[in-house]
Amino acid sequence: MGNLTNATVPHALTGPELPLPKLPLPELLDGVAAARPDATALVAPDATCTFGELLGRVRRLARLLLDRGIAAEDIVAVLLPRTSDSIVALLAVLTAGATHLPVDGGYPHRRITAMLTDARPDLLITTSALAVPPGCDAPVLLLDDPEVAAALAASSPAPLGPADRARPIAPHDAAYVLFTSGSTGRPKGIVVEHRSLANLFASHRELFFGPATAHLGRTRLRVAHTAAQSFDASWDPVLWLFEGHELHLVDDRTRRDPSLLVEYLVEQRVDVVETTPTFAEQLDHNGLFDPSHPHRPGVLALGGEDVGPAQWQRLRTLPRLLALNLYGPSECTVDAFLARLSAHPEPAIGLPVANTRAYVLDERRRPSPPGETGELHLAGPGVARGYLNRPDLTAERFLADPWWPQGGTMYRTGDLVRRAPDGTLVFVGRADGQVKLRGQRLELGEIEAVLLRHDSVAQVVAVLHEEAPGVRHLVSYVVPARGRRCVPGELLAHAAGELAAYMVPSAVVPVDVLPLTPNGKLDRAALPRPVFGGATTGPGPGTPTERLLCRLFSEALGGTDIGPRDDFFERGGDSMAAIRVVSAARERGLTLRLQDVFEHRRADDLAEAVDGCRADDGNLLAKIHHEDQGRKTPFHNPPPKPGR
Repeated sequence: MGNLTNATVPHALTGPELPLPKLPLPELLDGVAAARPDATALVAPDATCTFGELLGRVRRLARLLLDRGIAAEDIVAVLLPRTSDSIVALLAVLTAGATHLPVDGGYPHRRITAMLTDARPDLLITTSALAVPPGCDAPVLLLDDPEVAAALAASSPAPLGPADRARPIAPHDAAYVLFTSGSTGRPKGIVVEHRSLANLFASHRELFFGPATAHLGRTRLRVAHTAAQSFDASWDPVLWLFEGHELHLVDDRTRRDPSLLVEYLVEQRVDVVETTPTFAEQLDHNGLFDPSHPHRPGVLALGGEDVGPAQWQRLRTLPRLLALNLYGPSECTVDAFLARLSAHPEPAIGLPVANTRAYVLDERRRPSPPGETGELHLAGPGVARGYLNRPDLTAERFLADPWWPQGGTMYRTGDLVRRAPDGTLVFVGRADGQVKLRGQRLELGEIEAVLLRHDSVAQVVAVLHEEAPGVRHLVSYVVPARGRRCVPGELLAHAAGELAAYMVPSAVVPVDVLPLTPNGKLDRAALPRPVFGGATTGPGPGTPTERLLCRLFSEALGGTDIGPRDDFFERGGDSMAAIRVVSAARERGLTLRLQDVFEHRRADDLAEAVDGCRADDGNLLAKIHHEDQGRKTPFHNPPPKPGR
């Protein structure tokens, strides 16, 4: 692989040179299961499996895939709920030598259809409880079909041999495809090869497995899986399985609710948690690191967005906690840089991980001097193959590495960084319209493209508005088409029908024209400031359900007073706040969907929809009325709700 030293490339930052595993990643599980077949491997909402049981299920499904003609470079889409089947399917696809494509059932149908149309999978694994996405022409394997269940039961749990596959898994075979936001309004699929996954595992083995976690006093650790399975960070916890640790696949409701997740982590004595800085702060506020707990995690890995100075200072000084900042675009297989918070007094992305080279280049792709800002380019085995069926976009972002004697590819990240005096890198900002919000990377251009498809919109610009340090909202400014009027509620509902929840703006602001600089560029500083919060308007809540929903809206917005006629999103709500409303409502017996909050943005509208569905539930209304008694609200003796 060559000697990764600064002498070879004087201006490059290089990670330690580590050997990659000799076996393909899925085959490493064979050795773990042989050594400890009865040790717990997976704790999922529906089942707990030992390594022997998990590997038996994986091999049976892998054989069934091979029997169906699946081979190397074939794409297998997996649309499954968050159960043990989803982990089994992931491992089985890899074991068969095929390419895993996770499909999030929570995405709008149009987005799923766009992904599947682009990927053209050779097989879709799902269940009869989930609708086959429109436009999917691939054969479908229903895991709960009686014939499939019988075939799995009859399949052998023995290790796969040379006769089972057409050929062995090769390092440059595609391991998975992950779709991420696209600037043209079309999601793009990143193709990651087995060699890149192997490099990520080698890096984790060096950084996490062994001396780095010796302070926990245990050789087998419990690792929480809280990321969405279509998010690249979901690979980090899965890799711990291949070193013999215990993976906890946390259910959807718990992983999204900070208080429930803290309870789970403490009760299950989980040792390792990876999440975004924003969500980690919520976990901290809910007592995750409370010294009175009988157990708290000893490893906290942060990724997906910047860690703020205050959070950095708090976490770096907590005793018996290994706090890590992980940086890496999906195009470089999850993690490319790592910083231990305890080693850096200020936020930094740190140094490259194993076998990774980093170049900081100016606009002419010349090395930037230390201390000067430049664009980060990454090279090494962690760099992905490119974008699926997008040769033009691949050529734009995946460039030849002119400094490496053996040749190869470097990825242009679009991130601006500078080298600190100690040699580590500090993140400065983005060089394009790509941003990160609550750990998710998104292209502002994709949001703009979706809103432009609405016939009332002539122009649109999406921006990330920072209301206060660490408090950011996605805002879209729209110019109406001639003779039309832009209605924010309609446009938000339109966006929610096509975009993932984290990409739906918090507010849509109609403007007559977009302001421009003297050079004719968009003047972002001149865009009108969105109004979040302010005084409530209109009468107070007139029904028990309205009162409850006003309270839930207020709690989700940090205590802001909100009336039944106030628009939740115009008052500062966003997709994460809406998720908190849905979770809290379900705890009180109100069955809401995230889409309901987007469609019924006011408490009175949402209450009307809820009461219409649950009009016969007298116990529920009595419970709401009981909760209201003695609770102080800003609305005293509210007038009855007027007819509409």
